[in-house]
Amino acid sequence: MAGRKFIALVMFVLLAWGSLLPAEEPAVRMVPNQLIAERADKTLRADVYLPAGEGPFPAVLMIHGGAWAGGSRSNMAANALFLANNGYAVATISYRFAPSHVFPAQLEDCQAGLTWLVENAEKFHIDTDRLASWGHSAGGHLACLIATTESEKEPSTPQLKAVVAGAAPCDFTHEPLQSKRLSFFLGGSRAEKPSTYVLASPVSHVTAKCPPIFFFHGTEDNVVPIQEAEAMHQKLSSLGVPTAFYKSIGRGHIGSLIDPEARREALKFLDGQLKLGGS
Repeated sequence: MAGRKFIALVMFVLLAWGSLLPAEEPAVRMVPNQLIAERADKTLRADVYLPAGEGPFPAVLMIHGGAWAGGSRSNMAANALFLANNGYAVATISYRFAPSHVFPAQLEDCQAGLTWLVENAEKFHIDTDRLASWGHSAGGHLACLIATTESEKEPSTPQLKAVVAGAAPCDFTHEPLQSKRLSFFLGGSRAEKPSTYVLASPVSHVTAKCPPIFFFHGTEDNVVPIQEAEAMHQKLSSLGVPTAFYKSIGRGHIGSLIDPEARREALKFLDGQLKLGGS
């Protein structure tokens, strides 16, 4: 996943996908380039997609993939528009990239995005009791990690009530000890940074306090093993946490991102957890 050729391929496919977005209903209003935070060498911004109506709306923090080293929030525009057309406020966010910034920079930036969304709830007519995160690939990993690490803390701010994680790496603790494959992101091999590999693994933070999580994954994904997400799904289920797993049959890593049935099933899951249209 760390290979430069893979990153280039992901960038090409995602940009191509973004350029072929279908025309959507004009009811959705986009508020682009909202400032989240200023870092030393990167400005974090969000594009907000708002549905028709006065709200308050359930809201989704949407996180793009790109091997933690690339990508753009615009890559998630199709999913954001889909959710906005179904009554959700959506913020697609940017974050710092490896290897210039190693973990936990990406997690910190996504957490800042969630804080920003809560702080701007009144501006965007958001119901902070109905918050979710959604991501694919590296974004799926970060969406899970926000939820699982926050669930370990005493709640002092609004918490995520649901997560959608596509093609998500969930466990780095089985990486070969001397492998440098993830050193660009985690700062070294597992032998050199054992605690970082644990901290960066969403499955390591799973407790009964975790929010419900919907996983989707291509059965032919040769980039992120489907077994990682399956193991986390099973652990959540064993603890009584609502969870579901959708398999994109015959699809690979990028194929799961554009699987329309996976998207529809994810929406059903969010509707069920956030009680869209309910109290």
